[in-house]
Amino acid sequence: MTNKQFTWPEGEELVFVRPPKEEYSGHLDYYYDPELFPELAPLKENWKGIRDEILAFEKAHGHISGMSSISHAETYGGEWTLIYLMSFSRIIHANKKLFPFISSVIDQIPSIVFAGISILPPHTELAPHFGDTNGIVRTHLGLIIPAPYPTIAIRVGNEERGWKDGEMLCFINVQKHSVWNRSNERRYLLMIDFVPQNLIHRKMEISAKGLGSQSFIYFYKNVALVRALPTFVHSFMCWLFAIIWRIFLPFQRRFAFLGLGGSNIATGK
Repeated sequence: MTNKQFTWPEGEELVFVRPPKEEYSGHLDYYYDPELFPELAPLKENWKGIRDEILAFEKAHGHISGMSSISHAETYGGEWTLIYLMSFSRIIHANKKLFPFISSVIDQIPSIVFAGISILPPHTELAPHFGDTNGIVRTHLGLIIPAPYPTIAIRVGNEERGWKDGEMLCFINVQKHSVWNRSNERRYLLMIDFVPQNLIHRKMEISAKGLGSQSFIYFYKNVALVRALPTFVHSFMCWLFAIIWRIFLPFQRRFAFLGLGGSNIATGK
């Protein structure tokens, strides 16, 4: 392992990207070497078990499909599958129960705030889009990568890279990025967001504000009146939602019966 560490750029402020102005103008790089994050070692050590659990589930139930995200990228060609196990520290209890081995691995990494199974079908492209915040680093763990770059690839900013089975790719997903699969087979990743050690003392703040921002986005996209409100009201809504989530998160296991962690998984059988 390298002795280097991830550094937070001087002058960089914690930001959350949301409509109507969805852009990031900070100073973080596009990509980072996975070796900067030794806390992610359980992912690489257990990648075959993670892959095999997903394949065993599909063998028993058919191809996984579904979309948990409320702000996913526009998709061309096929239907992107993104199944949440955790989102900004909100546990998706039903999905974690379906994938106990994967859950046991991600539970070994306390800095994780998001985990999801990402499956991109053949000849499918995700349009350029921004992630939620610069307070996290996104990691893709390659599980089944049926073709090398550039047939299957990601572009962050103006830099393109591919994936490999069992290898991690770390990038800042608040940067504008797009993805494509131009092969004839499905591409499988485990997608992880984690708070780097420089910001670990702000993990709860990042999680609550991330969920608050996502809650606002839901209403912004679905309620015309919200879109017509002035920006200071939008900011107030995000602040209020963040407070509610900050109260909820420490006690969420007690409220699992409310179905807030329900499954969005569909299968082919």
